[in-house]
Amino acid sequence: MNIDVEHLETLLAIVDAGSFEDASIDLGITPSAVSQRIKALENRVGAILVVRSRPVVPTEQGYKALRYARQMSLLSAEFARELSAGKPLSIALGVNSDSLSTWFGPIFEELAEIDDLSIEILRADENRGLELLRTGRVSAVVTAMAEALQGCVSKKLGAMRYRAAASPRIIDRYLSQRAPEQLVKTPMVVFDREDPLQYAMLKRAAGAGSRPTAAVHHIPDSLKYVSAIEAGMGWGMIPELQLPQAAGVQVLHEQWFADVPLYLQRWAVDSDLLNKIDGILVTAARHSGLHLIA
Repeated sequence: MNIDVEHLETLLAIVDAGSFEDASIDLGITPSAVSQRIKALENRVGAILVVRSRPVVPTEQGYKALRYARQMSLLSAEFARELSAGKPLSIALGVNSDSLSTWFGPIFEELAEIDDLSIEILRADENRGLELLRTGRVSAVVTAMAEALQGCVSKKLGAMRYRAAASPRIIDRYLSQRAPEQLVKTPMVVFDREDPLQYAMLKRAAGAGSRPTAAVHHIPDSLKYVSAIEAGMGWGMIPELQLPQAAGVQVLHEQWFADVPLYLQRWAVDSDLLNKIDGILVTAARHSGLHLIA
């Protein structure tokens, strides 16, 4: 099936801008011309691609077309740059908060060495980031899911180890014996309501069905999360890589830890830029202190 590249670029503009009118401004054409291009594209693929709401929402078929459009846009931009006639390359990556706060930091120095690159980092939970890749919002994502999406490849990065830890104030008041039954009665700090680590640790330490009976705090920021534990708000699962910087925080028990495997999933397209970023991320992860994945 031959698809007009101009129509694909229009689809990208509509979704990124959120409306036909805003896309027309970005493209320098009339809203009517934008509408005509999208109708032509929908006729070509035989499916409605966007819901005409505000903001515009892609349909299931629209997400497939959107991913293809972004891939074509990346390859076209790379080709144009080879001819010395293109704009800066643009790419979006999905990365979970704890990776951004730990092993991902040094990667920015290497990304800065890539000329004419515009990069967007989208913060995405390791258990939910694949949706960004599936819908074409990002070209690659750090995820806990090993099985590659259709049209993508998956590579091992390593396991992020989390350890149950708390401040001396919490330990002295609630956890003097470091016993599982005490852990249940101790205030707890979790990242957000989707964060399963602390609840899984309670079940593992104190048995199935164990639930906290004390206060539960939600702190949805990796650095502030650690700060809350340092301040004595409660115990929580801290990335092992962050423990050296966590002032005064103590590991509660050597066996109270959890490993979260991380993988890089990316489009399976022959893109020089994507291949280079792939190599940077995989190399950095494997030299960062992440644990090996079997």
